[in-house]
Amino acid sequence: MQASPHILCVLNPMAGGGIALQRWPKIAALLESFQISYELLAAQDVTPDLQISRRLEQAGPERYAAIAGIGGDGTHSAVINGLMRYHAAHADRVLPPYVLIPMGTGNDMAKSFGLTTRDNFFIGDLRRAVAAIRYGADYWLDLGCLNGMYFVNALTVGLDSNILREHNRRKQEVARFPVMRRIIKGNLLYTWCMGLQFWRQKPMTAEIVIDGRPWYAGPIINLVINNTRNYGGEFVICPDAYANDGLLDVVVFTGHTDYLAKYFLSFRNHPRRIQQLAERLNKISAYARGQQIEVRLSNPEAAQYDGEEWPASDRFQVWVAPCALHLKIPAEPG
Repeated sequence: MQASPHILCVLNPMAGGGIALQRWPKIAALLESFQISYELLAAQDVTPDLQISRRLEQAGPERYAAIAGIGGDGTHSAVINGLMRYHAAHADRVLPPYVLIPMGTGNDMAKSFGLTTRDNFFIGDLRRAVAAIRYGADYWLDLGCLNGMYFVNALTVGLDSNILREHNRRKQEVARFPVMRRIIKGNLLYTWCMGLQFWRQKPMTAEIVIDGRPWYAGPIINLVINNTRNYGGEFVICPDAYANDGLLDVVVFTGHTDYLAKYFLSFRNHPRRIQQLAERLNKISAYARGQQIEVRLSNPEAAQYDGEEWPASDRFQVWVAPCALHLKIPAEPG
């Protein structure tokens, strides 16, 4: 990287309930301390994917040593899709590397690359995230693709997607009442929504084809197609997953008991023996890997990718784009 790199910062002012905007002066001070000049693009008027592709059309990707997304998983998803939109129209142009500066609620993408949201995040890991622009390791990230939309972490169909929809709906309702907003939030709100949706979810029949070969036919209540090892911030349901192996990992949850067992055992802070039990359970039941996954369902079902809602459908065709995005990730330990 050049002596004084110039980057583009894409900031979502609403990320993390306004935390991204609140913490911008700290980020700017860190950029200055690392002698990094920047342009700031605040994603307010139109979606970040359109803004980033327009900016690259105007300035050209070679202007920037890196592009830093400042926000949560939704912000990073939108910016990455904007980068891929530009690349699809300009296959001969080289995109600058992307840097994750997590300022959202879940920050699942950042957790997949060693950036946590512990109590001292804004002292420790924020500096590590910014330092990655200059001193980070190069990582060529696979992306999952569904009908032209790209995802970093995972695509889910079924119960997890319905819980997300319920959470988004309830979050808007709670936001209208200041007292409730302070009490029912974060993990408490999500757990509440999970309880509401869990027994409502009815099994459906699925046929899943991987790389052109029939793989699974039977009941499911939830399906996860994972790209990274980390899922939902706190779970490792695909222990063999690597986000640069050119493969997607598929896990089927056949029923309510199977769902609870797999999530309980795959909690990433469990002792290693319990994690090994989870690995064996996954591989014995319904776990596979491949480059192209086709899912046919007995009835339309809700889906989501990287925390973004996707319209209900009875067919999903997903494929992996190997080494599609150049990341800069922290190289030094936390």
